[in-house]
Amino acid sequence: MDELPIPLLRTLLAVLESRSFSRAARLLGSSQPTVSAQIRKLELLVGTTLVERTTRSVAPTRAAERLLPLARDMLRLQRIALERLDARALAGTVVIAVDESVALAHGLVELLRGFNEAWPEVDLRVDFAPARAAFERFDAGLVDLALVYGDTRASAKPPAATELGRDRLGWYGHARAQARDPRLPLVGLPQGESLRALVDAALSTSATAHRIVAQAQSLSLGIECARQGMGLIALPAPAARRHLLEAAREHPLPALGALPIHLIHRDAPTEAAVALRNELRQSWPARRARAPRRASPS
Repeated sequence: MDELPIPLLRTLLAVLESRSFSRAARLLGSSQPTVSAQIRKLELLVGTTLVERTTRSVAPTRAAERLLPLARDMLRLQRIALERLDARALAGTVVIAVDESVALAHGLVELLRGFNEAWPEVDLRVDFAPARAAFERFDAGLVDLALVYGDTRASAKPPAATELGRDRLGWYGHARAQARDPRLPLVGLPQGESLRALVDAALSTSATAHRIVAQAQSLSLGIECARQGMGLIALPAPAARRHLLEAAREHPLPALGALPIHLIHRDAPTEAAVALRNELRQSWPARRARAPRRASPS
């Protein structure tokens, strides 16, 4: 074997990260038989099985788990190379405020690192903040772009916006009520998050007895609390998949619906801001099925 063809690696990523041949075919604009044939061809090239198939699930083999990070890097570097060939030099400063929950759900650090590599002369500054703070900084003129969950009407002056997708929310973790306290243990989300407002509203009308056993000041800490079994946590499905949290089963908690993801921008953006806005629109992780699919939300 002298090479790993990029199209076959792209197909492998789509299959394993969506955990479905049919979903991968839809994402790739292909057919399921074609996707299956490409996976078989790649397995023949590398000389080992990469996808474990059952009647109900698709999972990576150990060999595939070793290959996946390298495949992502290869696809990212190819995109950077094409951008540098196609575009003129770009400089300037661009500041973006990113809702922490969106960043954790969709691998935004990786995407922004790729933008830095593609445009090394641009001074990129990233401000990770809850949605409410992101809107406040945008309204104050402190950032060029903001990427947030929820309704753009949360801003004092509703800005120009692009909806990049919608994430379904669910309950994740494996904590159970204890005999000494029958209330269901939950992990509280940070103040100011769009997720927090939606979850609080749902719980306020729920008949399920619950208690907050850990109040997280950041979503990453909340996720770690749920991973350690302290309580159930409400998350976007992509965030749960990325952080290997299984959907909570057989619980009486309310359904949470879905939240839109908005990229908000100014009417007269700088060239650097336009370049980052276009990169986010074209390379949005949800459109490439980047998040490992572990479970469907409850």
